[in-house]
Amino acid sequence: MQRSLIVSTCGTSLLTNGAASDLRKVLYATTNCQENELDEATRSRIEERLREQKARLDDISDANNIRQMAAELNGILGLYDDRLEKAKADHHILIHTDTWQGEQVAQLLAGWLRQKGVSAQSQKVDDLRTSDLESFQSGLNSLVAWCEATLPGYREQQYHIVFNLVGGFKSLQGFMQTLGMFYADELVYIFETGNQLLQISRLPIQIEEAATDAIRNNLAVFRRLDDPQATCTTDEVRGIPETFLYRLDNAVDLSPWGRLIWQRHKREFYRERILEPISSKLVISVKVMQEAENLQPDLRERFNQRMDDLSRYLDSGQNRAINRLDFKQLKGNPRPPSTHECDLWADQGAWRAFGHFDNQQFIVDDIGPGLH
Repeated sequence: MQRSLIVSTCGTSLLTNGAASDLRKVLYATTNCQENELDEATRSRIEERLREQKARLDDISDANNIRQMAAELNGILGLYDDRLEKAKADHHILIHTDTWQGEQVAQLLAGWLRQKGVSAQSQKVDDLRTSDLESFQSGLNSLVAWCEATLPGYREQQYHIVFNLVGGFKSLQGFMQTLGMFYADELVYIFETGNQLLQISRLPIQIEEAATDAIRNNLAVFRRLDDPQATCTTDEVRGIPETFLYRLDNAVDLSPWGRLIWQRHKREFYRERILEPISSKLVISVKVMQEAENLQPDLRERFNQRMDDLSRYLDSGQNRAINRLDFKQLKGNPRPPSTHECDLWADQGAWRAFGHFDNQQFIVDDIGPGLH
């Protein structure tokens, strides 16, 4: 029997469905708030509503009444013909916004599913709020990163991946439809206002050759923008399709669509050859370039990633990837002319890169197993 991973977009319908009009106004007005942005009286009122709805869920056994309480449960129960015992082999992830209400509702629903013997967890999407376009844009980028880091692993374990898009905010649902065509085997909606599920199989999507050519021809730009804190100028992104870009004043970042395309294809570019550094402050010696080119593709990929990390460190002075880069000075003088080292990978001999500073540039002199 095939296992399924059900990824549900989670909103706040559990709170708003059936609420009095004055309470709904409070809920809508504070839907994008963090806990520290709520006054004590408002938070207490919402907490009371959460307790009421949890008690109702615990008391109700009729599937139709449960469906009416929360859109997310409407979709989940529909998947199993109202019989949650059929979900015992599956795992559920409830995606929620980076807000207090979103987190509380998702945690409550995941807890209720676990009480019913269903494996479930809530998953916050960093920065995802509908209060302003910039936050929403950043949140969608976080969502793409989460999908790419999480869902391929489930597919490798032969899970059938379902996006349940019955609940959640319409703006999030729309983007999840696009993501679903890349990551899900099936997308699920409720037909109109009833309980009947509309199930759509994933369409086979092939990225147009022009899209991959745009990445290949602007690879250094895409690599720089892989850092969520980085932006480029308008001049630097000439030749990249507008749909791949998000512009804010004079700074340009990858749009969620551009980041999705990049995440799906970056491995092939990192594995095929050793890339030139994205920083003028980093120089890879000819010797190292030749040795790295002879590495297996997976190690070539990791070498390129670490050189990108090193470039960002040299440009910013901030070792944001310190856990995997570990750039530090060598003790004594064990490997002249090298004075510093950084990690390349921890397994397969725990290789490191060794180098030295020459004026404003860092030159990578050698690569190999670390010193013991």
